[in-house]
Parts: sequence; C-alpha cells; structure tokens
Amino acid sequence: MTFEKDDDGKYNVKIVERCLAIFDLAAANDSPFTVQQVMDNLGINSNMAFRLLSTMVASGYLSKNEATSAYTVSLKALKLFNRALSSIDIRKVALPYMEMLNRQFPNANINLGVLYGGEVVQTDRIDSQVVPRTFFTPGKRVPVHASGMGKILLSELSEKEVKSIVDKNGGLKSFTVHTITDYDLLLKELAAVREKGYALDREELILGDNCNAAPIRDADGKIIAAVSMSAFDSYISKEQMDENIHFICETARQISYFMGYVL
Repeated sequence: MTFEKDDDGKYNVKIVERCLAIFDLAAANDSPFTVQQVMDNLGINSNMAFRLLSTMVASGYLSKNEATSAYTVSLKALKLFNRALSSIDIRKVALPYMEMLNRQFPNANINLGVLYGGEVVQTDRIDSQVVPRTFFTPGKRVPVHASGMGKILLSELSEKEVKSIVDKNGGLKSFTVHTITDYDLLLKELAAVREKGYALDREELILGDNCNAAPIRDADGKIIAAVSMSAFDSYISKEQMDENIHFICETARQISYFMGYVL
C-alpha cells in the first residue's frame, strides 16, 4: 500500500485516491466510460487501470458490459448516493411545500437544487401532470448560467467566485439563442437577481421552456438552495409565468422560515 503526502502535508493512500477519481470520472460522464478514459484521466498505464476497475467491479461499485468492455456505476453505488440525499435536511423541509405548489400549478415541474462542485445539482423534482414528461433522475446537473436555479445560487457570490465556477465548467456555453454567453451580461443579470430576489430563465436552456426560481436561505441568511417552477410555454405561457412569480417567492420564503431564516 502506497502512502504519499499531498500539498498540505497530509498523507493519502494512492490506490484509494485513484478509485475515488474513477467515481469522479463516472459522475462527469452521462454514458459508460472505458479503460482508455481511465488511463487518460488518471495518468496511469493499462495494467493499473484494469486492476483498479476489476477491484471496483468485484466489490460491486462498478458494472462492466462484457460486450462493449465499458463500465458504469452500479446500483450498490446508488445506495450511497441515496444515503447522501437523505442526509440533506433541506429536502425534508422543502418537499411538502413543493407538492403544494405542484397542486396549484399541475402543468409545471417543481425543482429543488443546490450548488455543489461548481454545478447546480438537482436533488428533487415533482413532475408536471402533462405530456411530455421528463422523468427525473436525482443528481441531474444543470448549467449555472442558463438556469433560474443557477442564477440564484450564483447571485450572492463574489465576481471572482462566479468567474471561477463558470471557467471550471467550460465557460458560458450556448444552449439556445437566448443563452447568456457574455460574462459582463451575466454579471448584470446576477445584479438584477439580487435586487429582485428571484431569477428567470426564458428559453435559455431549452427552447419553449421557461422557469421562475427563488432562493432558500438558512438561519444566517445564506443561500443554501434554490426552488423553481418550470413549464413549456404550450402549457403555461411566458405571460402567465411572469404573473405568477410571487408564488415561487412565497414557497421559497416558507421553506427558508423553517430552515431558521427570519427577515
């Protein structure tokens, strides 16, 4: 077993560090990954890559497709993920209020997200009762600059922090003709979010899809999550979304209150 010191002078076990790096690789890929990707990402040879992957398969945390020789995270790893989700207190408080909002707006998706690793991670969503339905997988990542929740979660960070997060995730990628792709425009948008207390996404991530989002705060007033209502304009028009912004703000206010935040 190899022990090495990191930059802070702390010891780590190299093989464990590499196995965790493989989990990071799996999390960053929406599709199965290969031995070559492990070699390239970890800077290791094929023999070491095979040994690590075989160990993780044998322990049940990865699954291997024998036909394609590609790897995916197993259901055993999903148990760990679900345990992590269940430990987030905000979910227990937020879900009843999200359900009430969904009953009021059955044509909308109600979403909950947090900022983790420089990305918006959706922890929960209550689907609309209309078609098309987009069946939700917990842990879905959403671009910070092209989503209402992302703008909320960025809004009270410093310009340096915002730029670091944006750069880390590949810059201001364009998803539709309405996506903000200019950094100065993003900063102006975040200033407007701070002033208004809510954020909008008007077809910035998906054409025809609009979103209203509001911040959830803790007892210290820090934004710890975002809640949003999104819908295709064929079911709820932009005008109706504009008229109903106060509903998402009130939902966020109620959740924040039970998280200890008092104006």
